[in-house]
Amino acid sequence: MDRLGISARLLALLLIVSLPPLIAFGAVIAYGGEAITGMGRGTLFAFIGLLGLAWAGVVAVVASRTFGREIGALVELAERGDAPGSPGTGEAAAGGGEAYRRLASLLAERDRQMRELASEVAATPVSEDLPAVARHVVRACQQVTGDETWTLAVLDSPEKGLKRGVYGASEGPIPLEDVHSWATTAELSDGTDAPVRLVQGPWGAFVVVDVTTRSDLRAILLAPWEGRPEPSPIERSLVMLLAQHAATAIEHALLYTRLREQTDELTRLAGVQADFLRGVTHDLQTPLTSISALASELRDGEKLPREVSDDLEGIGYQADRMRRMVSQLLTMSGLEAGAIQPRREVFRVEPIVRRTWLSLRADRGFDLRVEGPDRLAVGDPDRFEQALWAVLENAVKYSPAGSPIEVDLICRPATTADRVGKSAVVEEVAVTDHGVGMDRATTARAFDRFYRAEAARRLAPDGSGVGLYTASRLLSLMGGSTSASSTPGAETTVRLVLPAEAAAAD
Repeated sequence: MDRLGISARLLALLLIVSLPPLIAFGAVIAYGGEAITGMGRGTLFAFIGLLGLAWAGVVAVVASRTFGREIGALVELAERGDAPGSPGTGEAAAGGGEAYRRLASLLAERDRQMRELASEVAATPVSEDLPAVARHVVRACQQVTGDETWTLAVLDSPEKGLKRGVYGASEGPIPLEDVHSWATTAELSDGTDAPVRLVQGPWGAFVVVDVTTRSDLRAILLAPWEGRPEPSPIERSLVMLLAQHAATAIEHALLYTRLREQTDELTRLAGVQADFLRGVTHDLQTPLTSISALASELRDGEKLPREVSDDLEGIGYQADRMRRMVSQLLTMSGLEAGAIQPRREVFRVEPIVRRTWLSLRADRGFDLRVEGPDRLAVGDPDRFEQALWAVLENAVKYSPAGSPIEVDLICRPATTADRVGKSAVVEEVAVTDHGVGMDRATTARAFDRFYRAEAARRLAPDGSGVGLYTASRLLSLMGGSTSASSTPGAETTVRLVLPAEAAAAD
């Protein structure tokens, strides 16, 4: 408190009270000669006195509102003595020093409570089981308040993991008793139902705090309060903060538990799906291989009519095609399970591109262009051929019959967009078709698993939607990348990028 400031304010108040009446009296004496003669001196002084008293009353009302707090502080200071280290002596000074020490002790205790509360909030173990979170909440309440009698009573919970019962700092739950049901519904004597309430009944006095953030969770923090003074506003505020922390911690733990259960279920379903795909693809591989081999044997055996030979060749081709599709599903299953680890070798891309195109047996033009210096790609040639097959097959499937397929092999410096690590150069394989193309939204999802646009379903109803997905994942595992660009109704280009290195001179 600024005593000099208070003194200045009191002096200003005295001047305001005294000066206007004196100025008014002087003005009357100086300019009201005839009025003074008519009224008489006694009447004049009485009139001026009444005006002064009225002015003093007005100033007193205003000043009581403006200076009431400062005057009260001065009175309190005068009654208990001055602060430590001031000129005050004797019992009054000692009393003032004790008051300041009590205030400092109270502030230090509140600071400790806030720091401990913040620490407990940060250490809340929401990833553990629900009983552990409940016990942590009680332990936090006991440590912050310094009162080991606090407990948490859970009366209704939406999760089986948080059972009904009473939780302490190191135990629980133990069975609920009648006192807990009564404390949950007990009201104050005035009929109100405050969040923090001191209630009394046949079991004694208790402080009860509601802990709830949802309709399906009912819980309270409870502490016996027999023989204690009623909680102060500061204590009520502190307990309210603890209850809010408890409600938030339990809510977060409930959400985490549900999320973990859903994640476990999704993982289980993904495992079932992967096992199913592996089983189905394995069972299909054998008969398809047998069909292809039998068709080839019949075609190469006795001299057959051309029509029969053509049919057998078609059977063999379709069997090989189906076997590749099954292989893609098996590869996707392996990718999802993390069971595929491509080799890391150096190889030439051009022979693989020519061999893959011939195996497609597509009756249309094929334009292969090679740009840049002699180089070797780095990766798994078998997995690269599998990815290239999917891209070339899509190019043939979604472009008009007779339209050419263009493949550009480009050796160029690596960029950050290629995501090929420390490799200085890359091998880019750009496959372009002149088909229906894709809009921006379809292009952005072209490499998603099982995704097929509406136009793709119309053109090729038998597609699986896993070809580009497996190609993208395989290239990524080999340290490369994939991308696509398209113009609707004109063309689509899919790019496969692999790390590369200069070929050794012969």
